[in-house]
Amino acid sequence: MEDFVGSDNKFLAATWCVAVLIILSFGFVLNSETVSILGIAESREFQVNFDTAVEIKQIHVMPSQVVKKGDLLLELGQKELDNQLRILRSRYDRLLAELKLRQEISHLTKDYAKMPEGADPLLVDLNDTKKEMDLIENRLRNLFVFAEVDGAVGAVNFKNGEKAPAFAPLLTLVPVNPSYINGYVNENLHATINVGQLVDVVSASGHKIQGRVVSVGTRIVQIPDRVMRIQTLPAWGREVVIKIPNANGFLVGEKVTVKKSWGITLFSTAQAEQAEIGTDSFQSLEEIYFPARITEQFQPEISGLTYIPEIRQFAMISDDYPDDHPWILLMNAKGEVAEQMLPVEGLDKMEDIESISAEGSDIYLLSSLSATKKENLKDARQLFVKVKRNGIRFSLDKQVDIRKALLPTLAAAKDPTLQEIARQSQGTKLNDLEVEGHFVKDGDLYLALKRPMIFAGEGLILKVKNIEALFETGRILEKNVSVAHRFPLRLPNKTTSLYLSDMIHTEDHIYISTSCVSEKCSAVWKINPETSQTELVQEFDVKKLEGISLGPSHHQIFGVFDNKKGGKFITIPFAAAQGQQ
Repeated sequence: MEDFVGSDNKFLAATWCVAVLIILSFGFVLNSETVSILGIAESREFQVNFDTAVEIKQIHVMPSQVVKKGDLLLELGQKELDNQLRILRSRYDRLLAELKLRQEISHLTKDYAKMPEGADPLLVDLNDTKKEMDLIENRLRNLFVFAEVDGAVGAVNFKNGEKAPAFAPLLTLVPVNPSYINGYVNENLHATINVGQLVDVVSASGHKIQGRVVSVGTRIVQIPDRVMRIQTLPAWGREVVIKIPNANGFLVGEKVTVKKSWGITLFSTAQAEQAEIGTDSFQSLEEIYFPARITEQFQPEISGLTYIPEIRQFAMISDDYPDDHPWILLMNAKGEVAEQMLPVEGLDKMEDIESISAEGSDIYLLSSLSATKKENLKDARQLFVKVKRNGIRFSLDKQVDIRKALLPTLAAAKDPTLQEIARQSQGTKLNDLEVEGHFVKDGDLYLALKRPMIFAGEGLILKVKNIEALFETGRILEKNVSVAHRFPLRLPNKTTSLYLSDMIHTEDHIYISTSCVSEKCSAVWKINPETSQTELVQEFDVKKLEGISLGPSHHQIFGVFDNKKGGKFITIPFAAAQGQQ
């Protein structure tokens, strides 16, 4: 063989192999994705302003002063509100005196005729005046301005005693740490950047953290001089926004470099993005910002949300409303709630709304189905409602008392699990039916049971077929209800029990949220509908994860946490989920 090939031929073959390897290596390197972006670490600046003119009574801070969340910043005054409140109090006292006089006359004449509720003009006027007084008193309380986040005071634009016109920024508050990087890719550089991609953010001192690309510009803009290496030479490029963790160690306004390491691209960018999304657990808890127009009327306790792609907003519900009159609130992906409180036309009363879902242009609302704390069963707490949506207009389509329809069917069922659910649904504090999550798929309703907990350490999802028949007849046939999924539900290294708080679905999986009963923890889980096997997606050291929804890109789950002082939301990346909620 050696004589046939020859030593010279061997050397020539080896040389050719080395040359081919070198050429392939250059090809891989040239084809690899190189990213080097200059940017500025920035944060969202908070402006304090009012929709009416105000007087500056006292400023308690100075520019550049560091403040904590909850610190008093300003004391304001509104003489118009004081005058309105004085007039309303005088009117209220007069109406109250008139009512007492009428009651005294009725007592003397023994005329005890009682008018139906809402038919007495004097009482209606008295109640309306009281509501107006409460509204103005609430607005007066809001004239004490507190810091919404930890941060540093930026500009203070007015002095004590001055009057500020409506919507004029009184002062600005800048968070202590930046929350995102605003970077630029030069138009002459070939760099492939994708939303969801992980990158390294490095400061001039060498401090490095990991961030995620959340936005890539679709137009060419002039790059600011400050991020240019040669500031006298203008350049243009695309904007790139990178989200970074809240605890990042950067200064607001610090110049940073964003890099992605060289690598051999052996698979497509889409595959790389999905792999990164699936393995990354990068997330942070952020505030939900409610406008004063809403908080002046009530403090929302968010219990559920669902994303509406057509208007690019989350539709949110609260479990309590003034006079139990439900409203839909809209929130964008930044946690900013719109000022509009959108009524559901035709739905006058619905209590303890715990979940919301969407299928096409239809919105579904579900009450908790449970009794009150005083163990009273109320029709308004047992409703399942179908709402028609036209743009941002919501109107009642159909409603049904689902508790009254469900429990008799469960009691008569052959399945002992369903019978036990009915037996334990007694309307008491210890034993009752309570549902905090649902979704509608292919005309069927799925219910995530919070109570009763039939099996220790396990969750239950019920399926009710043919909801149109339910709406039409108000009844559920025995053949149309079943246990859809029974699954284990325990957190690693935790002994506390969990309860289901919400539920969504994709084409291939069900995602549920849970909250811990006796510890500060919550979690999101993925369920395989074929096997009912659960997989822990993300665990949190915070209680009361109340609602989850797919996000705008369907590569994220949005979760909302409820507390008495407002709410927080979180973005949870996960392997690309297809399909609608």
